[in-house]
Amino acid sequence: MFRSQSAGAKLNGNMLPGFAQVLPVAVDAMGSDHGPRVLVEGAVQAYHEIGAQSILTGPKEDLNAILDSLGAKDLPVFVRHAPQVIEMEDSPVRSVRRKPDASLCVAYDLLNRGEVSAMLSAGNSGAMMAAGRIICGLVPGIERPAIATIIPVAGEGKPNVILDSGANVDCHAENLVQFAVMGSIYYTSLFGVDFPRVGLLSNGTEPSKGTDVVRAAAATLSQLEIVNYIGFVEGRDATIDKVDVIVCDGFVGNVLLKVTEGAVRLVYEQLMLEAKRGLIRKLGVGLFKGALKEVFANKFDYTAYGGAPLLGLNKLAFVLHGSSDVRSVKSAILLAYTFATNGMTQKIIQELTSLEDRLHSVNGSEIFSGGFAGAKGLVKGIKRE
Repeated sequence: MFRSQSAGAKLNGNMLPGFAQVLPVAVDAMGSDHGPRVLVEGAVQAYHEIGAQSILTGPKEDLNAILDSLGAKDLPVFVRHAPQVIEMEDSPVRSVRRKPDASLCVAYDLLNRGEVSAMLSAGNSGAMMAAGRIICGLVPGIERPAIATIIPVAGEGKPNVILDSGANVDCHAENLVQFAVMGSIYYTSLFGVDFPRVGLLSNGTEPSKGTDVVRAAAATLSQLEIVNYIGFVEGRDATIDKVDVIVCDGFVGNVLLKVTEGAVRLVYEQLMLEAKRGLIRKLGVGLFKGALKEVFANKFDYTAYGGAPLLGLNKLAFVLHGSSDVRSVKSAILLAYTFATNGMTQKIIQELTSLEDRLHSVNGSEIFSGGFAGAKGLVKGIKRE
């Protein structure tokens, strides 16, 4: 059983201000494409950097052996035995129900029982969503959680947030409306921007563009005054300062993120290739080496941002990239501590549960008076133009 001391105990002054009373973070150590060592080492580095405690879930013999090899057996990075693993090819809901002792489920169980402040996993994102719904439950009024991922923009502006980026492959219009509200609240909590710009991802900015689902969501959002809806945005707008929150279904959002990652890799590798084709080019790249490192190693590297929160759950959970490295795991744990400190999940719950009192009537009717249930009725009644 985890020892119930505060996260600030035995830290020799290393804990950052405000973090001293934060409970540990549960880390599903069996979800990474690179094996458990990456998760364990990330947890160890998070402790060394800010004194963040973690509880690793997975086979205790294997995890303890890794901790010993890292010289970390005496650190407050604990192990909770979880003999089962949910594989990437497993059916999400079935595997969650049939494998209650899986590392992912045990991490969620720790979160649900209040033994940890947050949990994170780099494993099966479908199982991550299913386990969250089954074990922790959703915020009242929310039908589906969504993964909110930070994406950098050109220039000095704040990053954009895109959701859903992988949790829900097929969405209804009412889901997109809910994502827009959650994304707006999340952006404000993360960056302190009041009334952030929200756009629906489409194949053009004209009102006639998009699928029936996207146009139906647009019709609702354009009449929802609690969201600063600016209309449709295109894929090329994802990395410029035109919008703050980009809303789409999980299939489209995941493809957009992967394409963006590939484009960044293409530019970087091509620059390195060109630098090898002559002394002058090599000198030119050398002169800008510091700037290139800052851009590609920090601004455009997803590992610098850690994990993406699964918005809509009653608890704080983070989804990591399957190929996350040690830096990404450490960053995700630090981000979890930050959000646990400022009560990010509680803010979202409070905002969403009070929506019923803040939604406005449309065209003199009270269609929104029932909260999202009313919005759902409106969406279903919208016909294609």
